[in-house]
Amino acid sequence: MREDHIESEIASDESMPVMLAKSKYAGQPVDVTSRRSIEILQDREDKATIAREASHTEVNYFYHEGRFWRAVIPLNGVDQIYGQAFNFSKPRTRRCKDGREILFDKHGLPRRTIPFLNHVQSRFKLKPDQPVELFPLGSDNDDCPVHRIQDIIYSLEAVGPVGVGFNLRDGLSGNLLSAHRFMSIEEMVFERLVVENEYVTESPPLPLDEREKRAVLIGSLLHSHQAGMRERYYIYRLFGTNNCTSSPFQIVDSVVKYRWPQRIGSALYRLPFSPRFYLWVRGLDSDPSIRKLVRSEFQAYIAGSSIQQRKQEYLRGVAHDRQCISKELS
Repeated sequence: MREDHIESEIASDESMPVMLAKSKYAGQPVDVTSRRSIEILQDREDKATIAREASHTEVNYFYHEGRFWRAVIPLNGVDQIYGQAFNFSKPRTRRCKDGREILFDKHGLPRRTIPFLNHVQSRFKLKPDQPVELFPLGSDNDDCPVHRIQDIIYSLEAVGPVGVGFNLRDGLSGNLLSAHRFMSIEEMVFERLVVENEYVTESPPLPLDEREKRAVLIGSLLHSHQAGMRERYYIYRLFGTNNCTSSPFQIVDSVVKYRWPQRIGSALYRLPFSPRFYLWVRGLDSDPSIRKLVRSEFQAYIAGSSIQQRKQEYLRGVAHDRQCISKELS
């Protein structure tokens, strides 16, 4: 992993990290209420490793159902890996007799005001007999798992202090930190589809063998642990780009052995222009015409009464937090 983003300044209490010294938010507590990197549990204090023969690894800060968990993750359990993406700029609209309507493209996706502003994440679908097991943080291995998860997401996301979300100025200036999140796909669906109403698309499964699937999962886990909450986020930098697109592609590139034309294509990863094109030039997109909408797979989950109730509670909480921040600033 490249070390140029990672600062030596570490909070005295790693569970409550602070913004780095060279950030304009220096010293402020990082908002880790829902977004933070995982921590691999190990007996020694030195750099985390995962043994070649290891069948599982344990981590803290796996996110599911609105809280963090200790997770036991099977390293040989990956059935398929998919690439997911969505554009988070505002949709383009036009005037109509009822006001304004959203413009859609031929794939049924909203046309966007900034076409290259895409978020990319990895989906690991696990074999039925090898789920991720979730336990309360700080609990013992002797306890029965509270949840068993078959589908997990790796996603690098920019974080800042409370009240500061992603924005282009801070993303270009290195004022934000990178949270290398691991979460359940249900949690991703709640955040991105239920709350934010995003159009998340998914590629066909990547054509990887068993060794490569294991290596991509391990690489993602190690990348998250080593970054911790002290790695700067750069949406673009000539040397040292570190964003949601560059990270997962660099992990895959470190594992897959490309032929020379694909090796040239693997140089494309710095900007979030066209994630599916980046897969295609690497020979990893078996059918570029497919634009699967993740929403279609989770319609019943999204419509569930408990999920809709959680959405309302979440939105009320967000509104309350904004009022508190506004009062503090006034």
